[in-house]
Amino acid sequence: MPLPRFTRLPAEERRQILEVAQHAFATDGTEHASYNQIIAAAGISKSSAYNYFDGRDDLLHTVLDDIAVRLAAALGPWRRIDDHDEFWAAIHAAGTALGAHLAEHPDDLALIDPAFLLREQGTFAGWVADVVDNGVANGIVTADCDRDLLVAATAAVIRAGDAWAADQLRAGRSPDQEQPWSLVRNLWGARA
Repeated sequence: MPLPRFTRLPAEERRQILEVAQHAFATDGTEHASYNQIIAAAGISKSSAYNYFDGRDDLLHTVLDDIAVRLAAALGPWRRIDDHDEFWAAIHAAGTALGAHLAEHPDDLALIDPAFLLREQGTFAGWVADVVDNGVANGIVTADCDRDLLVAATAAVIRAGDAWAADQLRAGRSPDQEQPWSLVRNLWGARA
């Protein structure tokens, strides 16, 4: 979490620092990107950088949180749907919107690490819970198990599907987004 001085910077200055850092982490990898090179490229002194972040990991987590906000915006909130076909169409539309965002933002794709983002960001966990609850209410989800377990299992399958799809996109292939949802339907006991 960035330090208070960072949040008091003008929005454009914060954005520029995060963009430089994101590009460095995307290009060099989260393990190899140099904090000193990032702050130099962002045009801030080392002493200023330590007034903004507790260090490299804090900057990385700030960048990943920023990406999560954009991914959540691309995904959009889940709205309650009472029609079976509309339910699946909305899931398809959310996946298409997320895929389009990632295609247009390669640094987001490089850093998506779905396991981290979905585990740490309440927005995504809430979205999955909303989808499951909506599916249960409509009889689309028929699995007979604890709701929290079902949400966690659904999130795990979605994380695995997102990781697979991200790998496909990075390799220049177009993933068949129906495959992960086929696994989710099987988990849920839902009809196609």
